[in-house]
Amino acid sequence: KALSYSLEDNDQNDLDELILTYIAKKEEIRNTQTQQIPVKEYQASGQIKLSDGRVYDYDDIEDPVAHKGKGRPPYKRLKAFNEETNMASSSSSKAQHDNVDNDGETRRRCGLCHKTGHYAP
Repeated sequence: KALSYSLEDNDQNDLDELILTYIAKKEEIRNTQTQQIPVKEYQASGQIKLSDGRVYDYDDIEDPVAHKGKGRPPYKRLKAFNEETNMASSSSSKAQHDNVDNDGETRRRCGLCHKTGHYAP
């Protein structure tokens, strides 16, 4: 209602001053309250008291819980002690050499018997 009355009478300046003084007064009260409450530390007992009144014990504070993500791990799998290194790369290079005939051309392989010379999907 105060806003509509000020708009009807073209008297926004008084309303603005009233609101700004109210805001300034509330900010002063909050600043004085936070300055009056000092942070108290109790070194001997291992406790700390914060400005909001909460008391914490140093011994009860623990490290944050580590996040364990879902899904596939971001790193490659670990190899067993008896596995050879680069096993996949050696088998892929062997497969590439099998596709090459004596004349040096790469040919398609049969889907059933895996030999070159004929093609069955």
